[in-house]
Amino acid sequence: MFQPRVAFAAVFGTTIEWYDFALYGTAAALVFNKVYFPGSDPLVGTVLAYGTFAIGFLARPLGGAYFGEKGDTKGRKSVLVTTLLLMGLATTAIGLLPTYSQIGAAAPILLTLLRFVQGFAAGGEKTGALIILFENAPPKWRGLLTSLPAIGTGTGTLLSTGAFALVTGLLSEDALLAWGWRLPFLFSAALTFFGLWVRRSIDETAEFKAAHIAPVAAHRSLRERLAGSRFAAAWRRYPKQMLIVIGAGAAENAGYYIFGTFSVAYAEDRHLPTAALLSGIAVAAAVKLVTVPAFGALSDKVGRRPVSIGGALVLLASAWPFFALVDGGQTWTVWAALLVTLGIGQSAILGSQPAFFAELFDTDVRFSAVGVANNIGTVLTGGLAPVLATTLLIWFDHSVTGVVVFIALMSAVTVVTVALAKETRHAEPGRTATAGHPVNA
Repeated sequence: MFQPRVAFAAVFGTTIEWYDFALYGTAAALVFNKVYFPGSDPLVGTVLAYGTFAIGFLARPLGGAYFGEKGDTKGRKSVLVTTLLLMGLATTAIGLLPTYSQIGAAAPILLTLLRFVQGFAAGGEKTGALIILFENAPPKWRGLLTSLPAIGTGTGTLLSTGAFALVTGLLSEDALLAWGWRLPFLFSAALTFFGLWVRRSIDETAEFKAAHIAPVAAHRSLRERLAGSRFAAAWRRYPKQMLIVIGAGAAENAGYYIFGTFSVAYAEDRHLPTAALLSGIAVAAAVKLVTVPAFGALSDKVGRRPVSIGGALVLLASAWPFFALVDGGQTWTVWAALLVTLGIGQSAILGSQPAFFAELFDTDVRFSAVGVANNIGTVLTGGLAPVLATTLLIWFDHSVTGVVVFIALMSAVTVVTVALAKETRHAEPGRTATAGHPVNA
């Protein structure tokens, strides 16, 4: 029987972790390019700041592999507690970090290291939350319930964007750069403490307990541990499915970080007010609290594939109009552009794909398979998106043509990948390790 407290623990913890993770994206566009990378052209400083932003994504597949192994051998719950603690500590440390003017080159180096820790934790967080919900969900509600961690990512984005909108609205630019930007990061400590208390109250999933996963043999060489890992087993048994997971989220990943993060840097480059974008991103995040589970529920009715493909086509069609509306500078048109791209296009993919991914794998490798493949896709199509988009803006002489082409390509990757996959809505994944495929050999 499904337990509502499991959903609350998963969503609340994901909210905190994505509040932490999303804070960095906004700070990279508004603050870090000035306080950690001073003395360069503003747009070049933004590229450098987004470079450290991308480091967090490069760490995610490593976190996915490490925490996936732990989650598939020791249980889902312990991973959810560990990732939340790690993310909270790293975010709070960023809020206490001295600037370039105080400790010189050590400041951006430490900032990059802390961003790496954030990414490592994020590599296990979202996957763990969706897996624990998937394994608790009745089959007819899998799409809806496994979409709920995405509510956490939306709520975390809403809180982080709102926190920065508050400090930028109340403080002068000098005060913001001197100390005000630290407040949203330090607030993470209180959120993390409460989140740990919530997550420690949940039980391990019955599906994991029933899988009877063999313990890992001790005193093995590194080569033996890698060969016998769940990550390696997933690639041996499900190579096609791993590639599907890597490519299927391309439009969602790129769309989120182009429309929800890079757009702020784009507005600054055009000397446009950023208030409409920041408030619009917050509004879109609030709308996603409804649209993401709605699309998850829709995928329970019509299938995962048509919902994902529809979302990618929306992002493809709206890319050029989005930047035209941002250039117009009117608040209501900027909000409308964000609602279409993030509230509909991205939400359709985000709501339908978690169940789709989990349904592709058996219990004994599910955490590792989804965690690694999904995070590899996020690195390739999402984490590098702000850096690539800012670079394209420079190459195309401040024109968005290159950025729009990039979004079109990512949308095409999602459409083709999902179209080539089989529908999984009625699939019954194996509840134990596949016969004839021992993992700990």
